[in-house]
Amino acid sequence: MHMPHHPAVGILFLAAGCILVGACRQTVLRTTSISVPGMDDATDVRIVTNATLNEIAGRLSGRHDVEIDVPHGRILYHESQNLLSPEYRNRIVACIRQVGYDARFVSVRLNPPPPVPTVDGPFQDWPDRFTADITVSGAATHADMNRIVDAIAYARLGRDDPRIDTDISTGSVTIRSFEGLALARSNIEFAIARAGFDANGVPANPGGPDAAPVLWTPTTTGAE
Repeated sequence: MHMPHHPAVGILFLAAGCILVGACRQTVLRTTSISVPGMDDATDVRIVTNATLNEIAGRLSGRHDVEIDVPHGRILYHESQNLLSPEYRNRIVACIRQVGYDARFVSVRLNPPPPVPTVDGPFQDWPDRFTADITVSGAATHADMNRIVDAIAYARLGRDDPRIDTDISTGSVTIRSFEGLALARSNIEFAIARAGFDANGVPANPGGPDAAPVLWTPTTTGAE
């Protein structure tokens, strides 16, 4: 015999489905400690902290991207209209100076990427993107550029993350309560290695000098 469908039954199944999906989206917070034997002074601590900060927090702080011209010590840094603020630019310069490099802003301009064709017509992704053309003296390697990009992340956040704790006496960095499903310990190890330090046995600068770091776009072209 066919039983008539009751609306309450459908609502019940929908609610059960929502509960099941919610249960699958669990949060896993983890704590890990990474040995960084080459971390010997305050500058090293700042470099390692910046690298860790950029990996666990900086990439979640808003839209940004970089293009790197290593031979000419040049960065095209894409972010929001925050770049129009002299105070913010000065903070970026100061944070880069903390890790041993002198930076200079050549220009800041509105520079949205070209429209992307879609079936519904052109789509303008990131229409409010600004580009800062930055030159950095003393930067000659990918490790140098990694340290500088990490310093920009520190400037962007305006603070250190309280989950990151460095101990120069033991040559270690401890990261607490990070999202384990979104970030593996190896991500942090390689971020520190790209900044020029061994990390839990991962050698400094893995992949050689021509291995562009994550989220970089190598460039040798001039800003238009």
